[in-house]
Amino acid sequence: MSDRESDVRGVPVQAQLWRNPFRRDSVEARVLRAWSESPLLQGVRAGVARKLVALTHVRHYRAGEFLFREGEAGVAGALIIHGQVQIQSGGRDLVTLSDGDFFGEVALLEDAPRTASAVAATDVQVSFLVRYQLEEFVRHRPRAGLDIMNNLARLLAGRLHQINSQITQP
Repeated sequence: MSDRESDVRGVPVQAQLWRNPFRRDSVEARVLRAWSESPLLQGVRAGVARKLVALTHVRHYRAGEFLFREGEAGVAGALIIHGQVQIQSGGRDLVTLSDGDFFGEVALLEDAPRTASAVAATDVQVSFLVRYQLEEFVRHRPRAGLDIMNNLARLLAGRLHQINSQITQP
């Protein structure tokens, strides 16, 4: 076994031999922890968050693969569990996102084309939340839905302020 071999998370195989075999750090646990720490679920009770996270879809992408392309129908927001994603628009690199970063949030609010492309900069594990599943969740849990929608509004407002400040800088 080579020292350079690694698993899909980038953890060297040799290092795995020294890990506690009784530690429960399943994919589900990592996904729940990442979503619970995301801006979307701030202030949402743990039990409610767990139910929403159970609706998400985990996908793996290799470096260079598109998660989605600018102009495609946007149907889901995404959270990076592990790895890096490059956001591009009009052929320009806008930002590189990594573990715990949430993106594609506009797709949770409206049925509109993607405003940017997302490309795996490294091998990446991403959890997607589909708009219709969020809508159904909010319909059955209006109090949690209000918290989630307020969080989404704050996230969008923060990103708008950041863009505006970049535009107004000399």
